[in-house]
Amino acid sequence: MTDDIFSPALAELEEKGLLRHAVAFEECDGRTVTRNGKRYLLFCSNDYLGLSHDRRVKDAVKEAVERYGFGSGGSRLISGTRPPHEMLESGLKDFLGASAAILFNSGYCANSGIIPAIAGKGDAILADRLNHASLVDGCLLSRAEFLRYPHRDMKGLEKLLLKTSSAKNRWIITDGLFSMDGDIAPLDEICGLARTHDARVYVDDAHAFGVLGEGGRGTPALFGVEGGIDLLVGTLGKAAGGMGAFATGSASTIDFLLNRTRSFIFSTAMPPAVAAGNLKAVEILAGCREERKEFLGITSSFHTELKKLDIAMSAESYIMPVVVGGSKESLDAAKAFWDEGVYLQAVRPPAVPEGTARLRLTLSMAQRGEDRIVVLNAMKKIIRR
Repeated sequence: MTDDIFSPALAELEEKGLLRHAVAFEECDGRTVTRNGKRYLLFCSNDYLGLSHDRRVKDAVKEAVERYGFGSGGSRLISGTRPPHEMLESGLKDFLGASAAILFNSGYCANSGIIPAIAGKGDAILADRLNHASLVDGCLLSRAEFLRYPHRDMKGLEKLLLKTSSAKNRWIITDGLFSMDGDIAPLDEICGLARTHDARVYVDDAHAFGVLGEGGRGTPALFGVEGGIDLLVGTLGKAAGGMGAFATGSASTIDFLLNRTRSFIFSTAMPPAVAAGNLKAVEILAGCREERKEFLGITSSFHTELKKLDIAMSAESYIMPVVVGGSKESLDAAKAFWDEGVYLQAVRPPAVPEGTARLRLTLSMAQRGEDRIVVLNAMKKIIRR
């Protein structure tokens, strides 16, 4: 009987080109994936610096499994905390120059749990319209007044700040580097408006952490406004190549989150071996200045080559959206790249607004120069045809 309830909805999704399936790869080395026996170049991973297969990280995980076992066996506040959790929080705090840090099992757990903890009835949240779904859901769960300003529109944000002047507390919430558009929030202007209007700033820097800004400290460091960010959230599943997320802020802020964030309090702790692998990755990030410089140089060069093909991106980051428009058309474009040996995925609503379905191409240090040539040739053939 249950199948009969959902079958019509699934059929409708398929008709609109919105039905999704999880794809399992038989092999993945960070550079390539193998699916149904065919090998593809991987160009849609968030493993920007190629750390997911770094030998130093894998060895740290192996050693921690032998010492601490597989699972943590409990939530952080019951019996789940192990030395790697505390060492990772300390390492993140030091890396970002923050007062304190707290771990979460994913970026979604962080945002959907933190925002309802810090904002509620009588408060106001002012959020960029293109924020990640986890931020949107956290805002909706908070029961605070939730208003959105047009993407990166500072005049729109200021209007909302004036409109909500009577709110008890106001939070400006934004992504740092936007995951589907590849552009960056103007944090210098946002922090300036926050100071003027006595608001607080919350930044989800998932896609910039470890790569952008001085020392890889993300978009706040890029704009020189680290002191103006009240809460910074980042993930360990992208540039760090692992799994999980974190938040940094003042000591009292982090203590408050530890006591009030339901997704932290009521979740089994991250496996200690995962925390140990993440810690090793953060240590590597702290010392990979030349690798970051090389990666950003590769990114700039790739954009130059795209311009030669008359394929210009709205922003010149390592996240490159190739907007196709319709959902079915984006699926067809993705399949065309597969035929060329390049693995990309179609990104469709609700991940992006209606009419802006796209291929989301990303660069990684795991890729080689010849791989990028293959992609450019494929783009010339598919996107410009």
